[in-house]
Amino acid sequence: MWGICLDIEGSLSQAVVQYEIADNGEVLITLPETTYKPDIKYIRALSGAPKYSYGDQVSPCNHPDITGVICGIHWHFKLNCCFYTIKVNGKVKSKRYYDDDLRK
Repeated sequence: MWGICLDIEGSLSQAVVQYEIADNGEVLITLPETTYKPDIKYIRALSGAPKYSYGDQVSPCNHPDITGVICGIHWHFKLNCCFYTIKVNGKVKSKRYYDDDLRK
């Protein structure tokens, strides 16, 4: 399942995460890799998966010569959609990328 982590105390605040719920009710975040375990009340479920996932190799549409890796997925509450951060040659780009800004 995919959801938005709303725990402002945690390191994944407003991040889009893939998670499972264990038999004991504990949330296990599978993507991004973390040991952080928020309470289920801090996860808002999404109806579907984001277009891109953590670790996907992508290129910005306006710079097809650049290849990066999805290193962050966050939720834009006003636009009601995901935005991505990518890492190129070990450096995180400061630009926000949306679904239509990237291609695999």
